[in-house]
Amino acid sequence: MHCLFLGIAKWIVTRLWIEERRLTSENLTTMQERANRMKLPSDIGRIPSKITMGEGFSGFTADQWKNFILIYATSITWDLLKNDDRKILSYFVRACNILTCRIISKSGLKEAHKCLLSMVKLVENSYGPGKITPNMHLCLHICECALDYGPLYAFWCYSFERMNGLLGSLQSSNRNIEPELLKIVQNYSYLDELLSYSNENQHLSECLPYIAHKEKVGSLAHDDFDLLEYFEFLSMSKNVKEKAGIGSEPFPGALLKPKKEANLPQDILKLLIDLSDIHNALPEAIGVLPKVTKFGRLRIGVEVIGSTFSARHIRSANVLSQFILDDNHTTDIYPGQVQFFFEHTIHLPEGSKTHCLAFVRWYQKTENRKYRFHCQIDNDDLNICNIELWENEFYELSRDCIIPIHNILGRFVAGKMTIGKKNPKSYLSVIPINRKIHI
Repeated sequence: MHCLFLGIAKWIVTRLWIEERRLTSENLTTMQERANRMKLPSDIGRIPSKITMGEGFSGFTADQWKNFILIYATSITWDLLKNDDRKILSYFVRACNILTCRIISKSGLKEAHKCLLSMVKLVENSYGPGKITPNMHLCLHICECALDYGPLYAFWCYSFERMNGLLGSLQSSNRNIEPELLKIVQNYSYLDELLSYSNENQHLSECLPYIAHKEKVGSLAHDDFDLLEYFEFLSMSKNVKEKAGIGSEPFPGALLKPKKEANLPQDILKLLIDLSDIHNALPEAIGVLPKVTKFGRLRIGVEVIGSTFSARHIRSANVLSQFILDDNHTTDIYPGQVQFFFEHTIHLPEGSKTHCLAFVRWYQKTENRKYRFHCQIDNDDLNICNIELWENEFYELSRDCIIPIHNILGRFVAGKMTIGKKNPKSYLSVIPINRKIHI
């Protein structure tokens, strides 16, 4: 990963675009302003305000370069780059999106290698052989390493850097750091040993919570989920024709607070009745009650999806979902904003059945397909379109506004992009967030 982000990403931006005057100081200022306006979920680190410092991008770490390439780069630089540089960026972003996954298919590795090879050839043609660095040569062997040793996630250096951060956060005197850290680790080990005896001693079980170390929070808090169960969940959201969920299936996560018992408004209740008739083929005698339990957040694996019901987590409320179109043969992915999650129970003759659902407002398509895929390269390959443009307005309420949580394909970061010079118009830029598994 340091080869890709500290080696290649930094080289492309600083040595090719900035040194070759493809990006000027005015462009860097514009990029910084656009980056500052983007609102990211709390579990994705923001890049520092250093785009304009020094020669540009001063002091970026490998993790910050990763976030810049995967989230920011396409949206804030597209109209500032020439056509060849746009292709270089698109191929590189696509390859990085695949290679940073925890589980990667062989077809995904082939696609990533093809993108990296195309990127290196474009750099050679546009800037000359002298701009080809050892890291660019090494990146062409990354996919071979993944085939031999597994996904890069299994052996990259981010875990060691995170551990250094955790060790650095422990209290010490800053004098004899090594023995003090070892003493803390030894104390934690002793506490873990005492936990095994807590069931036999009531007094011990009551005292341990006061001295035990705090549980992890943030992106490491729920990293013990079953990857196979997570893979099956993603397969349901990816293959809606063959294995679409109805909301009653198990999922690798939980609905989280804030929580509230409430009755659905009549307009939303009608949508729920229409959805229930389709999925459960309810007889007329079975009524759909308006009483539900609302939730503000949903945890799937290590991801936490928010909603407008929880104002603190509204930045994580943007989701993607795949729908079967009216012709019943093709599918398309729509972006939307989750209003709230809810559990609803239907009482059937054979027993009660609880469904986990989401109420989502979906953004409208652009009037022209060309605008939607404004950031696409190679017109015959829609995969190399790392962000899409949509209207800022929602569709009217319809049955599709209520979906099983199993149909949530992923999250996205909402940005803003303006197209046109004579009659400029702003669109919502949809930047998908990597879901750790490439299927």
